[in-house]
Amino acid sequence: MEVDAINGAGAREGDRILLHFETGSLMKACFLLYILPVGFMLMGAIFGHWLALKIGMNTSLLSAAIGFSFLFLSFAMIRSKANALGESDAYKPKIVKILSHEPIA
Repeated sequence: MEVDAINGAGAREGDRILLHFETGSLMKACFLLYILPVGFMLMGAIFGHWLALKIGMNTSLLSAAIGFSFLFLSFAMIRSKANALGESDAYKPKIVKILSHEPIA
């Protein structure tokens, strides 16, 4: 498996290594990828339902349309945020230990 990682242990190609990933960074990334889109879609659906009642439209249709619009908006926000986070070392795994210098066959 190949992964871009910060090589603090001085590992070379073929070494067996131990990777470390910060838990806080992992939790933030999971929230960003899973919880945020669901929250945005739910907010959009609630807003669409409220708006449909105000203007006299079909509540199901407007709730679904605005809910999915908010979902796609969250995907665009995640994509822009993920590109910025991907540049940060806090979101990259770190090589903390070399387990062996023998190449794996």
